[in-house]
Amino acid sequence: MAFIFLSFIFAIFLSFLIHSIYNRRQKLKLRAKIGLDGPEPHWFLGNLKDIIDLTTRMGYNNAQEWHLQMRKKYGDRYAIFFGQQLSIFLCNEDDIKEVFIRNFSNFSDRGVVDIFRETKLNASLLQNTYADGWKHVRSAIAPIFSTGKMKAMHETMNTKIGTLLEILEEKSESGEKWDIYDDFQGLTLDVIGKCAFAIDSNCQRDRNDVFYVEARNFITNIDLRQNPLIGTSIIIPELMWLWKLLYRFTGLASAELPMVGGLHNVYKRRRGGEGSDSVDLLKLLLDREDDKTNGMTKKEVIENCFAFLLAGYETTSTALTYCAYLLSRYPEVQQRLYEEIEETKRTKHGLDYDSIHQMKYLDAVYKESLRYYPPVIHFISRTCLSDITINDQFYPKGCLVTVQANTVHRNKANWENPDKFDPDRFLESAESNQLKWIPFGIGPRYCVGMRFAEMEFKTTIVKLIEKFELSRIEGEPDLIPDCNGVIMRPKDPVRLSLKLRKQNKSTKIDFNVAPASKLIPTNKDLAKTEISVVTANVTDYKVREQHNFVESQLVLPPKQAVLLKL
Repeated sequence: MAFIFLSFIFAIFLSFLIHSIYNRRQKLKLRAKIGLDGPEPHWFLGNLKDIIDLTTRMGYNNAQEWHLQMRKKYGDRYAIFFGQQLSIFLCNEDDIKEVFIRNFSNFSDRGVVDIFRETKLNASLLQNTYADGWKHVRSAIAPIFSTGKMKAMHETMNTKIGTLLEILEEKSESGEKWDIYDDFQGLTLDVIGKCAFAIDSNCQRDRNDVFYVEARNFITNIDLRQNPLIGTSIIIPELMWLWKLLYRFTGLASAELPMVGGLHNVYKRRRGGEGSDSVDLLKLLLDREDDKTNGMTKKEVIENCFAFLLAGYETTSTALTYCAYLLSRYPEVQQRLYEEIEETKRTKHGLDYDSIHQMKYLDAVYKESLRYYPPVIHFISRTCLSDITINDQFYPKGCLVTVQANTVHRNKANWENPDKFDPDRFLESAESNQLKWIPFGIGPRYCVGMRFAEMEFKTTIVKLIEKFELSRIEGEPDLIPDCNGVIMRPKDPVRLSLKLRKQNKSTKIDFNVAPASKLIPTNKDLAKTEISVVTANVTDYKVREQHNFVESQLVLPPKQAVLLKL
């Protein structure tokens, strides 16, 4: 009896195996049937084998460089297989416009690996489908990033950037070498925590901070090299039911639980009235939740907060690192940017939200940095919802259509000397670069948080270059991007030399006790210094001992030494 049962089980398994192999071989013939070219796929791994072999040989995953080689070899329209999944890659402007904009309704759903449907991101804009309410969720979130709300969050952002500058000054004065990428990660997580949830963390100074540890743990587990179940689910989708069952035991699943649980607790406290006067993402989403017409459910609020945290943390810190690296390698670009910063301070009387966004060369540096090193890979991917022919090319239902930002950004048809870092190209070009510059995506599903990311990037770079001169350290390796499956991160630590600029060095002077408006420096050589600015922003000054700052009164012990930045 047992023999018969085992024989029956074996027969079922054998039938399943034969059927799967047959279907896989048929799917691997699909590329030739629709008239596209590409590298020869492995019968089991598809073209993932090429990427695995390249990664093994080089010691890192430079997927962007691999796709550049594919475009050069097969043209602006080629196809590869992730396992048995056909993915069509587009590199020219006309195809991209037709698929992602004019025929958006047939390509509205993101290409998401099925196993990621098990994560706590399924109701977020990162993953949800048109049928699941993508348009509704986006319409609820988009108003949050209005200019008025951005300005309100900019003040918070400035405070967090101030902490970063203090840390960098301490490190630069110590003479040690350190990875600036680590500092940018602390900054962006601190900014997201405060601007998204009004969470005050110490993650910039304490790498054991719970908020930081949990976020890093989740990001680490997204890496395909750290989570083989994700790659296995791509290669053998026939057993997706099993992979979804096993997912709950993975490091990724365990990493997201404390983060989402923490968001539930924050949600509950905020619903109870805590932080009602705060201007942050969660507060604004809660206001939208109360809107019976365009509001969001609790699940949508929490999962989109989670998505905002993940999307805004790793991507922005990576982009800032690339920009800092490029500025250290191109001192003439850094000098022009510094001169624009000083000119803006002189003519606009400061560096606020409006003046920063009016800086043309800063904008050019921002755009060129993201063109040269786009941090996100495999994000601009859509599922074909039904058979369609566009520009004489047939797209079968179920295929993925993908645009690699790097293949568009390094395409000679789009940019002159594309391998050269040259911010001037964004000053000289009068034509629209809408489909040539795509670090935030394309069409109606471009990144909804783009304005927030831009504000954080520009403000951080301005404050950094205002205070420090960046330069390369002799002997440090060139930066190499390494793909973790989602983000192109620097392979090695990015160590730079930061030299404090002259006007940022501190000068010691003495003050007598008096109302702030009447403070007179005891050093006559400094009599022309505008001391009244102390009342405007006391955080810009280092006071050796504790002081009380009440309204317009700065109370200090007599003759107390104060360090004033001149």
